[in-house]
Amino acid sequence: MGYYVAKVSFESTETKRNGDPVIHKSEFLVAAESVLEVETKVAEFLEGTTGFFETTQISKSKIEAVIE
Repeated sequence: MGYYVAKVSFESTETKRNGDPVIHKSEFLVAAESVLEVETKVAEFLEGTTGFFETTQISKSKIEAVIE
């Protein structure tokens, strides 16, 4: 298993002065076996928390382990 960094853009409920939605960008560290598994985990994590979101980039992380 490896770690991936998923960059996600999503619309907030806030709007700009011209009426366009405010876009927020976040990064998530995801433990997964493949890029497809990362997509699935991100979608499940964000389900019901926000309206529209888009995973814009997924890249392999250099992190070897997370020590808790």
